[in-house]
Amino acid sequence: MEPYNHKDIEKKWQDRWEKEKIYQAKDKSKKPKYYCLIEFPYPSGDGLHVGHPRPYIGMDIIARKRRAEGYNVLYPIGWDAFGLPTENYAIRTKTSPEIVTKQNTDTFRRQIKSLGISFDWSREINTTDPKYYKWTQWIFLQLFKHGLAYKKKTAINWCIDCKIGLANEEVVNGLCERCGGATEKREKEQWMLAITKYADRLYDDLDKVDYLEKIKIQQRNWIGRSEGAELNFKVKSGKLKVDNEIKVFTTRPDTLFGATYMVLAPEHELIENLKLKIENWDEVLRYIVISKKKTEIERTTEGREKTGIELRGIKAINPANGEEVPIFIADYVLAHYGTGAIMAVPAHDERDFAFAEKFDLPKPHVIEPYFVTGAGKDGVRDDKKTVERDAITAIVKHWAEDKYLVLKWKNVNWHTFITGGVEKGQTPEGAARAEILEETGYSDIKTASELPRFHARFFHVPKDENRFAHFRTFYFELESGAQAVVSDDERARHDYLWLAPNELVRVITPEGHHYVWNEFKNGASAYAGIGILTNSGRFDGMESEAAKKAITEFVGGEMKTTYKLRDWVFSRQRYWGEPIPLVFCEKCEYVPVSEEDLPVLLPEVKTYTPTKTGESPLAKIDSWVNVRCPKCGGGAKRETDTMPNWAGSSWYFLRYIDPRNETTLADRKKLDNFMPVDWYNGGMEHTTLHLLYSRFWHKFLFDIGVVPASEPYAKRTSHGMILAEGGEKMSKSKGNVVNPDSIVENFGADTLRLYEMFMGPFDQSVAWSAESIIGPRRFLERVWKLKDNLQLTTDNSQHYKKIETQLHRKIKKVGEDVELMHFNTAVSEMMILANEMDKLEKVPQDYFEVFLKLLSPFAPHITEEIWNLLGHKKSIHQEPWPKYDESKLESATINLAVQVNGKVRAVIEVPAAIGEEEAKNLATKDEKIKTWIGNKEIKRIIYIKGKLISIVLAS
Repeated sequence: MEPYNHKDIEKKWQDRWEKEKIYQAKDKSKKPKYYCLIEFPYPSGDGLHVGHPRPYIGMDIIARKRRAEGYNVLYPIGWDAFGLPTENYAIRTKTSPEIVTKQNTDTFRRQIKSLGISFDWSREINTTDPKYYKWTQWIFLQLFKHGLAYKKKTAINWCIDCKIGLANEEVVNGLCERCGGATEKREKEQWMLAITKYADRLYDDLDKVDYLEKIKIQQRNWIGRSEGAELNFKVKSGKLKVDNEIKVFTTRPDTLFGATYMVLAPEHELIENLKLKIENWDEVLRYIVISKKKTEIERTTEGREKTGIELRGIKAINPANGEEVPIFIADYVLAHYGTGAIMAVPAHDERDFAFAEKFDLPKPHVIEPYFVTGAGKDGVRDDKKTVERDAITAIVKHWAEDKYLVLKWKNVNWHTFITGGVEKGQTPEGAARAEILEETGYSDIKTASELPRFHARFFHVPKDENRFAHFRTFYFELESGAQAVVSDDERARHDYLWLAPNELVRVITPEGHHYVWNEFKNGASAYAGIGILTNSGRFDGMESEAAKKAITEFVGGEMKTTYKLRDWVFSRQRYWGEPIPLVFCEKCEYVPVSEEDLPVLLPEVKTYTPTKTGESPLAKIDSWVNVRCPKCGGGAKRETDTMPNWAGSSWYFLRYIDPRNETTLADRKKLDNFMPVDWYNGGMEHTTLHLLYSRFWHKFLFDIGVVPASEPYAKRTSHGMILAEGGEKMSKSKGNVVNPDSIVENFGADTLRLYEMFMGPFDQSVAWSAESIIGPRRFLERVWKLKDNLQLTTDNSQHYKKIETQLHRKIKKVGEDVELMHFNTAVSEMMILANEMDKLEKVPQDYFEVFLKLLSPFAPHITEEIWNLLGHKKSIHQEPWPKYDESKLESATINLAVQVNGKVRAVIEVPAAIGEEEAKNLATKDEKIKTWIGNKEIKRIIYIKGKLISIVLAS
């Protein structure tokens, strides 16, 4: 037997697959199409580390399975090669970015090909290729012509040392990723894309696609759609109203009467307008300067201590009640979120509550909680009448211990505090005292203190009616255990318990009772839910939802929908990116370059560093910058900003479909054939911005008739990272990067592929282990040996029947696991099957060949070699996917445990359909069991069908 030589095998088949082009998708095919997509890699100078191929291998398994299922599979690859890392490297080494990019892509291509990934290399693209970015520029021009690309002064991250604008992801802990220097927020003219015009469609159309729920949540949170109201607060200085207003957006206009202060972002334009009226201007200015040095993450992190400065000398007027409220600036409010100002309602917002606590500001309640029981035995019923009434809840403390009275109801699963209605002629406190006496008999009750009110709608099981109850809540302490007799009716309805606080919170049922208990034990807190208005003038007693519109109209506001999403800052002041195809003419302003003149090529430059003014290096090339206006023919200047690296990655999946087309972005018939992408897998770190940007561009291209569907991806999944040993992120600076070249050299590509799929759940991060890779290698060596122990036929022995059952179960399980991306359990199932085959004297060749087909997407080289050695001329990767037989999933035999006096002494294999008497007979005749029985008398034999035989011996 020849040893398993992975080097020769893998090189041989990689060359043959490439020569025979077996992985190339056909533009025209009778087979149904299937488009598999990965996020194309950014080719860095360091080459791949072992974490990079994990998603390529995972989607490769899907692609190979789809081909075996009869699909015309498109599984393409390319390079996302524009961007800051290459430019930084070019600056550092004084090497042209073009040369750096070619070196990097050559390295990545060689490494990826060594892994046997079934990419269609004939469709390889590169975002830095002028033939590619011509169409990126073309898309930008269409956005410009449709009013979706515009220039605007906006706040950006500015590196003080590099004199360059940075994207949020290029700022790490407030420092520039490029140089490590300090950054600040700075206003600068930038090209913007109006993604907000697509906000509703980007939000709503998530219902149309098969994305992981966590991905949809990330997308929706980033868009941040909110329904609410826009309200105006007039500003007052001394006794005079100032000709200024603070505009706020709030999702809770129903809480307006509880707004006790205002907060402006430090960058809010109104502050500069009012600086002459602000008495503590120097203090305010210092705070503004400090705030601008902080990142958004630093300013908005949950739980950080709130800071702020009151703008002394000016006040805002609450439009609901005319009261003057102080105005603060605080860094947790951002200028570009909403209106850059908030009305603060501390009783009903946790963040506002914390701020008000620190600055000793009033916190009046204007919403009384409202709890609706919608399910369960006490859920509101449509077929029952609703009775509205006043009610009480009473928290009653034991006279000597830290325990509290709880009613345990008998005909409904309720545990409540003392509760009941307020009858005519009773005061609420009097009703509470009466209920305590009536329900428990306790009579020695101290004077009460009152807790916040709440309201509840529920089905009252004992009364057989819906209740809409308005609860007053009281706290009582008992002076003693003096107790009167409780009536039989009350005892029939409930028992009472004395419970400690930790026991009580586990059993109390109604939400309202949990609310008042929390207020009692922990003190006042912010209630942010819906409710009934109080302390709100004419709107008292109104439900929250109705009050939102009513109060908005009352103060002259406007109901609106707003978004957290902001327009996309699209321009970069650097060299290595797509030139923006516009020229500026003093007469015509911004004019698009003629489409016939695309692409606008990047010129060669001597230095790639930004200018001292912060402009792109392109601004220094007069011969490139100075041009004629395409519209009037006069003197004009090219736009010297370039596009971000998000640009090329926002549409690359379309170019794969027709990568060599020189007359259009991609042929429409080909797009109709292959789009949408059937399955797109990528990292969770790209499920917000990249995914959102590409969906936006695609929807725009759909609107102008370029693509056939409004959503680019039918399905989106994600994978976890491979971490270094010890659980840290792999990083060259930490010296913990593992190069796949050494793994392929020493263990083989198939071993690497198999290990990366076996090492843990695909959607979770997992640490690399040099020791653990030995297991997959040994498994492949066992498979290699099995090929030399084959026979052409099977017999009807139980052992072969068992293998047949195992085989069909594995076909089913491996197929299901692949579809769920449970690759680790799929590999485990195949390892179990190989072990079972290894136990046979001879392995049936037809069974082994089915096993090879299951293994082939995971380990394509070794399975192809064995397949060929078994005499097959056609590639195993062109064979159909195995199908299981339902009738063969159930085993012909089962294992029965045999106990003697309660201890398992043997396991016997018997026919699955065995009867009780035959099973007992086989058990008592088993040689091991006969030894344990000896000469002792069998008192009885217990048979549990399909599981156990228990033999009880006389003592």
